[in-house]
Amino acid sequence: MVDMLQTAVSGLMAFRAAMATTGHNIANVNTPYYSRQRVELNTPTPEQQSYGYMGRGVNIESVARVYDGFVMQQLRGHQSGVSQYDTLNTLTGQMSSLLGDTDVGLTPDVEAFFTALHDVSNSPASVTSRQVFLDESRTLTTRIQDIDSSLSSLRDSVDTGITNAVTAINNLTSGIAKINQDLSQANKSPTNSPNDLMDQRDKMLVDLSKLVGVQIVTQNDGSMNVFMGNGQPLVVGNTSNTLEAAQSGFDPQEITVRMKGQAAGSDLEPYISSGELGGYFEFRRSVLNPAQDGLGLMATGIAKTINDQHQKGMDLNGELGGNLFTVGSPKVLAFSTNSGSAAFTATIGDPATDPNGAIGATKLVRSDYEINFDGANYTATRLSDKKVIYTGGNLTGATSLNTELNKDGLNLTLTGTPLAGDRFLLQPTREASAGFELAITDPRKVAMASPITTSANTANVGTASISAGTVLDAANPNLQNTVNIMFTATNQFTVTDTQSYNSGAGKTISYNGWQIALSNAPAVGDTFTIATSAGPPATITPTAGGGNTGTGSISAGSITDASNASFLYPVTIKFTATDKFTITHEQTYDSAKGATVSYNGWEVALSGSPQTNDAFTVKSNVGGIGDNRNALELVKLQTKQQLMGGNDYRGVYATLIAEVGAQGRRIDNTLKSQQALFDQSTQSREAVSGVSLDEEAADLVRFQQAYEAAAQIIQTSNSLFSTLLSAVRS
Repeated sequence: MVDMLQTAVSGLMAFRAAMATTGHNIANVNTPYYSRQRVELNTPTPEQQSYGYMGRGVNIESVARVYDGFVMQQLRGHQSGVSQYDTLNTLTGQMSSLLGDTDVGLTPDVEAFFTALHDVSNSPASVTSRQVFLDESRTLTTRIQDIDSSLSSLRDSVDTGITNAVTAINNLTSGIAKINQDLSQANKSPTNSPNDLMDQRDKMLVDLSKLVGVQIVTQNDGSMNVFMGNGQPLVVGNTSNTLEAAQSGFDPQEITVRMKGQAAGSDLEPYISSGELGGYFEFRRSVLNPAQDGLGLMATGIAKTINDQHQKGMDLNGELGGNLFTVGSPKVLAFSTNSGSAAFTATIGDPATDPNGAIGATKLVRSDYEINFDGANYTATRLSDKKVIYTGGNLTGATSLNTELNKDGLNLTLTGTPLAGDRFLLQPTREASAGFELAITDPRKVAMASPITTSANTANVGTASISAGTVLDAANPNLQNTVNIMFTATNQFTVTDTQSYNSGAGKTISYNGWQIALSNAPAVGDTFTIATSAGPPATITPTAGGGNTGTGSISAGSITDASNASFLYPVTIKFTATDKFTITHEQTYDSAKGATVSYNGWEVALSGSPQTNDAFTVKSNVGGIGDNRNALELVKLQTKQQLMGGNDYRGVYATLIAEVGAQGRRIDNTLKSQQALFDQSTQSREAVSGVSLDEEAADLVRFQQAYEAAAQIIQTSNSLFSTLLSAVRS
């Protein structure tokens, strides 16, 4: 009976524990990441009797946690993916709405700008139409600034999100380390660890995975070490390492992440590719930066190309045009740990200095550049395609860093001295939009006329004609000089220009692809000739006239462009006064083909059949307020495909919208895939570890019945024992 009682009591205790555990499961049915528990029972060693072995009831082995580590690992990974792409999707959606919104976007303002410009071309003398054009120009600059400001606000949101995520990560890793300590102290064996603490840690790990992708290594004592990125430890045993949101080594206005106490340059951003942090970094790197750079490229392209053409015009005051717009300059950032004194200044290439006369903005690539110096050589990498564009020690020269940057429309100027390990980041257009402003407020200064005019001599008898002329270089000081073109024969003409001269200062003459310098004091009638040959190599031979009587001299000269169409024509310089000379060159003519004359920064075309002594004149367009030729040239820029690989202004913006839209669709599709995987992992976890109320209810009934049966055995044992005692007393 004693054995019977002990057996019943062991069952009673076992089933009471089972019912308590079932109740605990039911109570936590809605607790996130609670793992179902169950009482593990086993049979104690039986006792040997004369008739065989007799059982001794039941033992409670443990309260086990129903858990699958592999499923949880998958769930954490998919949670990181969902959080990353959810963050990306939200931010990219905001940007897509901003750029594509017809009320906020840029396309209507570009159209309005060129509509107003077209109206000016129809009424070039109208001050009212010029004022409307300036108003639309100001609206365009304001809209670009507003869009840039909105993008900068998104950048601030990213920085705030990174900072908040880092704070949350530190709180979670501290909590995980505390649980590791509690588990280690509770029991060295992980099978006897407090299950609820382990569930709390699991929830923290999932919450941590929302913020950043992690890898988990379980130790023998049940603690978990947590790593991120490419192995940076967040939690080791009961110790947590603290992250900090810190200023970037390149840009103090940009927030990055590193271990607390680590120096700039040890940023973890390159190694964080998932979770909210990964989403913030990828958005900034792959969506925000290209969009803001592209907007800046558009602003730079509008400003530089419009300015270049506007400078080739003449305003209502009879003056050459100036800049219509100003735009933010390229920025070069030195890394915070640089030890040298070097500082770079970057500029957009100018037609006057470009070998092909190109506007630097037309060659710009939407990219930043990283420049590293190892003590002897520079290494420049274009970050958009990771291409190393230059490695070497020359900053300037035929083969140099600037030679390669010039291909992308950029020039660098160095001050100070770089030392080994110094790094620089070149951002050509990041701040261009913020500085995009209107430079003119007076409508009379809008330059819509051409500064030159052409005419044919009224006595001409041939059918030859001259074009209206095109300005190539508004900076040429002789642009508005009067130049005479005289046909000395039906197949030959001379081009003659009169220029002033100061014997004290001398004069440099650039002409037909070469350059010479005159100096000292030539006498009236003194001549100089310049002969050239194609070579190769091409040569230039300046010669002073044999009958010269003054002290004037001519330099050896240099070739600036041997490909110039007029390079091979001989030139004569003749002093008609001590302070004045003419430049004359002879040029052959084919009436079937016509001829192009480029001189003093302008170009005209001759066509038709001239007769000997027919003459034409190119001179300043004095009083040409009704002239609209420069306005028409400006209107042509609307559809000229000259930016970012062959786009017009609208094309650049349309490309930005299309790219952000494509990014948004890709991100949305990936988010849906990640969400499906996460849901599948969640279902797998619920199937293994989740609490089923139906199952728990059935278990509760079963355990209750077993408990009642064990109690009945105790009651029966007690009754038998009482009967036995009564029999003994009697």
